[in-house]
Amino acid sequence: RFLFVPLQRRNGSHIGSQRLLRQSCRRPCRRGFLLIIVNLLSSLYCWAVISVLTVVLGAFAVISSFIAPNVSHKTARLWGGLILALCGVKVKVFGSENIPSDPSGQFYIITSNHQSYFDIFILLSRLGMNFRFIAKKSLFSIPFLGPSMKRLGYIPIDRENLRSAFKSIKESARLLKNKTSILIFPEGERSADGTLSSFKKGGLNLLLREKGVLVLPVAIKGSIDIMKKNSLAVHPLKTVELHVLKPAAA
Repeated sequence: RFLFVPLQRRNGSHIGSQRLLRQSCRRPCRRGFLLIIVNLLSSLYCWAVISVLTVVLGAFAVISSFIAPNVSHKTARLWGGLILALCGVKVKVFGSENIPSDPSGQFYIITSNHQSYFDIFILLSRLGMNFRFIAKKSLFSIPFLGPSMKRLGYIPIDRENLRSAFKSIKESARLLKNKTSILIFPEGERSADGTLSSFKKGGLNLLLREKGVLVLPVAIKGSIDIMKKNSLAVHPLKTVELHVLKPAAA
């Protein structure tokens, strides 16, 4: 990668190529090494934050759900908000006037694109609505997080098992009948490159049949820069956008 041009001294000798190579790559190599260390420490810090808050607030949410169910969802909002704050993630909300200020008596299907695990933290903390969401079954196996999600009424879905997936959709429909809003990711999984994937229409169509339901579309931009699919690396200090569109009848 380097173009070696011999430099001639007065005595006719030349500077060796190895010496020039060492001098030319020393600074970039040091910068690359420091960048790796910084990224590693940032990821460890963010995962420590997520783990501690999940244990502490997850336990509190489970206990409070037996006494005051509304407090448990506020705890989930606090959980998402603290994770974003401590990881230095800023969220710019556009269309906040479209977020229902008093959703009592009305229930919604909240639809969102899916770029990162951080999407859940963003939606919980910024939408300000009491809702449940459908999440992949493996999340419910995580200590503290899984039991908390089950107790708070979040719905596991196993996409590899068609019968189990259909049962989860029916459970979501039951919540809608009970005037509980549902958050779904129509793509079914996180996007690998940030582009919108095709929708899994089966479950969505079933939920849209419920009478009186409104669809609240939201779009998240930039969360893929925090944490990509198939990666445990977390890149804090990012700014993401949350666009809330006008509700529409199903």
